[in-house]
Amino acid sequence: MRLCVKFTKEAPVRFVSHLDVQRLFQRAFRRARLPLAYSQGFNPHPLVSFATALSVGMTSRGEYLDVILTDPMTPEEFVSAVSPVLPDGIRIAEAFDLGESRKSLTSAMRTASYSAKVVFTEPIEADKLVKAAEELLSDQIVVRKKTKGGIKPVDIRPMVLDLKLVGTEGNRADLFIKGALTAEGGLNPDMFLTELYRVLGSNGLAEIERTEIELDRSALN
Repeated sequence: MRLCVKFTKEAPVRFVSHLDVQRLFQRAFRRARLPLAYSQGFNPHPLVSFATALSVGMTSRGEYLDVILTDPMTPEEFVSAVSPVLPDGIRIAEAFDLGESRKSLTSAMRTASYSAKVVFTEPIEADKLVKAAEELLSDQIVVRKKTKGGIKPVDIRPMVLDLKLVGTEGNRADLFIKGALTAEGGLNPDMFLTELYRVLGSNGLAEIERTEIELDRSALN
């Protein structure tokens, strides 16, 4: 059977790499004595797949993985078995049965939402920030991005689906960012914010949390 697992990545593990998160879950699953299915070949490994990676330094309220088991197990039994062996900062929010589906979680991703708490080097006015955001979004946003073919200029403007100023206080601003996230790639909020700082003419440092990944669950049927 195949289960989809939604989990959080909180402040204590924000600087743990994606590869180490993968290893962390594999260890936890073994400690929980789950009936894991393994790949074939000379170096068998648990059949665990992650929907997408989260940049080091970011936190998240909802990342996704799927795991294949050799014996039936309810989502509730899974959560009860695994939760006690996870480290501080990783928590299972939800698990659900994917049945016989073999479609990847990546193929079902649609969007991702982010909360960005930005500290600027100087006091920031809301009107000035809104004006800079409007200017940035009014045209192409061309950045140099690493691709399979090397570093190339890419217009990330089509990936920006929504941007809202939640509030400002002194040199701090809270932003809501929603971007495309598909199998072909997605919006890098850090890269987008760098362009916003450029237009604004002020440097900033952001704490970014991925608040949601929109999964089209019907695409997994």
